[in-house]
Amino acid sequence: MEICEVTVPGGQSIKENVTQYVLDHGWKDVYLCGAIGSVIDCSFTAPVENELPLRTGTTPCHGAAELVSLTGEIMAWERMDPALAAVYTDKTSPVFVHIHVSIATAGGHVMGGGLTDGKAFRSVRVFLIPLDGAEQH
Repeated sequence: MEICEVTVPGGQSIKENVTQYVLDHGWKDVYLCGAIGSVIDCSFTAPVENELPLRTGTTPCHGAAELVSLTGEIMAWERMDPALAAVYTDKTSPVFVHIHVSIATAGGHVMGGGLTDGKAFRSVRVFLIPLDGAEQH
């Protein structure tokens, strides 16, 4: 199994760049196994109560931060868990992009959750493993 890499240049959206890379390669099932770099102007979702169905709130993080962790999955919508589909109502992307991150800001403050938005600050290298048997690049 080969690990592939996409570099997101400074000022560009992490989710958009990773999604486009996956689509360009024709993949429909991808594991995001990590990343390294700095980010800016991120926002995250997290549960707001201890009940199902899941309800989430969004927390912004203005300014620059170091990416501490990134993991996730990208898959065809039809493979998505129906309970999760109810939470992610925006189906404008041709694939479901589900990324969890943690970041550290000045003073060692760490925050994170489900990545809803965020850009590379200097740059971000994201590592992916295609799982659907498509040709790897």
